[in-house]
Amino acid sequence: PWSSGRSDTKVSVYRVDTHSGTRKLVEAIPQGGSVDADNAGTLRFTATSDDAGNPILRYRPKATDTAWTPVPTTMAGRDMGVLFFEKDDNHAIAIISDKGEPEALYRVDFAAGTRERLAGNDLLSVSGFERSGIDGPMFAVSYDGAKPKIDYIDPKSEFAQLHAGLMKLFPGEMVEFINYTKDSKKLLFFVYSDRHPGAYYVFDRTTRTPQMLFETMEWINPAKMAPMQPVEFKNKAGETIFGFYTAPSGKTGPQPLVVMPHGGPFGIHDSWGYDADVQFLANRGYGVLQVNFRGSGGRGEKFQTSTFKQWGTGIQDDIADGVRWAIANNVADAAKVCIYGASFGGYSALMNPIRNPGMYKCAIGYAGVYDLAEMYKSGDTNDSRQGRSYLGYAVGSDAKELTAQSPARRAEEIDVPVLLIHGKNDFRAPIDQYNLMLAAMDKAKKPVESLVKANEGHGFFDPKNQTEAYQKIEAFLLKYNPPN
Repeated sequence: PWSSGRSDTKVSVYRVDTHSGTRKLVEAIPQGGSVDADNAGTLRFTATSDDAGNPILRYRPKATDTAWTPVPTTMAGRDMGVLFFEKDDNHAIAIISDKGEPEALYRVDFAAGTRERLAGNDLLSVSGFERSGIDGPMFAVSYDGAKPKIDYIDPKSEFAQLHAGLMKLFPGEMVEFINYTKDSKKLLFFVYSDRHPGAYYVFDRTTRTPQMLFETMEWINPAKMAPMQPVEFKNKAGETIFGFYTAPSGKTGPQPLVVMPHGGPFGIHDSWGYDADVQFLANRGYGVLQVNFRGSGGRGEKFQTSTFKQWGTGIQDDIADGVRWAIANNVADAAKVCIYGASFGGYSALMNPIRNPGMYKCAIGYAGVYDLAEMYKSGDTNDSRQGRSYLGYAVGSDAKELTAQSPARRAEEIDVPVLLIHGKNDFRAPIDQYNLMLAAMDKAKKPVESLVKANEGHGFFDPKNQTEAYQKIEAFLLKYNPPN
C-alpha cells in the first residue's frame, strides 16, 4: 500500500501496480496521517496529531478487524511508530515513548495489546535498526543523536557477526545493511564516515566477499577531509547538549570559528557523517561548530518541544553556550567567530548576534526566515490546517513575542556585517522574508551583501549557482574573519 495526498480530513491509500502503472484505492482513512500495513498488505496502524501536536494513534488489533481503535497507552505509551511486522502479522517492532523521553525499541503484540522492551538509551532515541535477512528478526539498533553507536540485540546472530566483521573491515566507518536478495544470500550495504561520503557494496554470503558497486562522490578523497569530533557540554540550564566540532586538517589550538546551526528547528539534528558545508569551511581554514540545541531531534519529544515558542531565546542560548564551550576548550579564537546557517539556521545566523552582541564578527543567512509574523502570511507552512496549528504551538502567536524574536524587526541591534543568500522561488521561506530583512538592514544603515537567484527555491540546486554561493561565502568570510 502507498498513501497519497495528505489532506486536512483524510489519507487515501492505494495499491499500485508498478508494471502497468495502475492503482486501486484500498481505503480512505479519516484524520489519517502515517499508515502502516502488515506483510499481507492489510492496513493496521495509523498515526497523526491533533491541533496541539498531541499524538492520535489508532490500530486494528486483528487483521480481520475493520474498525480503527485507539491504541491503549499500556501498549503505545504517549507515542508509537511501527517499524515492521513480523511474519505472523500480529507482532510488530516499534519505537515507543511513554512520557516524551527518547524513543526506545519494543516488540508489540497487536491482538493482546502488550509489549516487550528490546533496547533503549536514556539520552538518545533509537535511530535505526538492522535485520537478519530479507524478513528475519532484528539483530541490532543504532543511535545517532551524538556519536554514532551500534547495540547488538542478538550478538550471536550470524548477521550480527557479519555486521561486526564488516565494521572491522572498514575501521573508523559505519556500516548499514540496506537490502537483501529474496534468499538472503546476497546483501547490499552502505559504508560511510565523517570524511567519506559513502560507498555501496554487495556482499555474497556464499563466497564471503564484498564487492564495491560505486562511490556516491568518487571525486572526494577521504584522506584530505577533516575529521568531525562529537562533543558535549552543559548549557546554562545544566542540560547536556551534544554537537560536533571539525577542525581544519592538521590544525590544533584556537582556530577562527564558523558556527553552523541546523535547520528545522524542531525534530532535525546534525549527525556524524560527511557534510559538504563543513568540509568546505574546514578546507578554507575554519573550525566548524554544530550544536544540537534543545528542540533538535534524536533526543525524544520532551527535548524537542522544550523550546517551542523560543526560536529567538532558548535555542539561541544553547548555540551561544556552544561558542563559549569552544572558546573555553581552546578550539576557537574568541576574536574570530562568525555564524552561518540555512533555513532556520539562517534565522539563527541573524538572531544570535542580536542576543549575544560582541560574540561574532559576521553573519551569513541562507534561505532564512527573518520575520516570524510573516510566516502566518506567506510560505507553505501556512497552507494547511496542520501547518497553521504548528505555527501556533511551535512558533507562537503573541504579537510582541513575534516582534521580539524577529531579526527583521531588530536590525538596528545587529552589530556585524551580514550576507543574505536567497532564491526567488523559495516556497518555505519566501523571498518576502529576504526583502524584509534587506530593507530593515538598509533602513538601519547596517553593512549587508546579498546574492539572489531567480530560479532557485529553498536552497540552490543549480551547480553554477551553488558554486557562486560558495565563492560569495568564501570571499565574505575572508573579508571579515580571515583564517589564520
